Amino acid sequence: MTALPADQQRYRRYTPETTQYTLAIITDEDHASQVELEDGQTAWRSTLRYDRLYRSETGAGQVRYTFEDIPADQGGEHHLISLIAEGGRGAEFSELVMFGKRLLTFDDRTGLVCEIRHENQLIPRQILMTGSGDERFKGFKSEWATLRGDQLVVGSHGKNPQESWIKLLDRDYRLRSIDWQDRYQRMREALGVGPDGYVIHEAAEWHPERRQWLFFPRKISSEPFDEPVDERTKGGNTLVIADEDFTDIRTLTVGERVPERGVSSIKLVPGRPNECIGLKSVEIGDRTETYLFSFDLDGRVLQEDTLIGAYKCEGVEIL
Repeated sequence: MTALPADQQRYRRYTPETTQYTLAIITDEDHASQVELEDGQTAWRSTLRYDRLYRSETGAGQVRYTFEDIPADQGGEHHLISLIAEGGRGAEFSELVMFGKRLLTFDDRTGLVCEIRHENQLIPRQILMTGSGDERFKGFKSEWATLRGDQLVVGSHGKNPQESWIKLLDRDYRLRSIDWQDRYQRMREALGVGPDGYVIHEAAEWHPERRQWLFFPRKISSEPFDEPVDERTKGGNTLVIADEDFTDIRTLTVGERVPERGVSSIKLVPGRPNECIGLKSVEIGDRTETYLFSFDLDGRVLQEDTLIGAYKCEGVEIL
């Protein structure tokens, strides 16, 4: 019997009867990630937390998701330590993906791709470089990742040409770089931002059953980038749904827009072809917050924004 591709295995790891899930959520705390170890060595730290998610249906068939945190003293929180940095920054992990039995995470500062083992051990497996990989000695700003077929697809925010490439990795971490500028541009056009505007992507998922791309931009603006304005007012609530080659693209409004909150990660719920979870991040000066929410691909909100904590998380995966 031919084994299912990796994306189908990941999607089918739970059945439609499953009602309880374990979540992994990882932090990206930028400058705050730097720490000093007991031996005086400088290192960079991220927090990996585990939480529970429950699915229920009312008598009328309405679906609801609810979140429950696992206390740190019950195994709900672990620290990941990295000794690798670029420009004095590291361990800024922006996504989590199950690739077979391996939980992977991606440093959006150094370009590191790491396996997470035993809940607190980082195993570096690949270093992704910006753009085509041949242009500059600079780590790839990994922002989203998903599985398509037997390949891991890692992308950036698409705001400029260097961050409009994607990286393809196979199970042995062999690497290819592909220019996606035309696909990012088609999404910009579908969102109607115009020539002066921008779109920042940090959340994407390939739907192996429907053969569609799901992109949920963190920021959408028809005006030029201005950091204070961007932080407070440009959070989006528009999901982009595209076919395999991005020739057929539509947009979908999901819930009410909260201008300071932008989507930083989404995942399909395994075994539920129409349901997703996601993270929303707030980053205004030194203030950071993260919320979990759930929605379906018809635009219905299945769980209102639920505060995770007063720090920035940019990766979620259903284990």
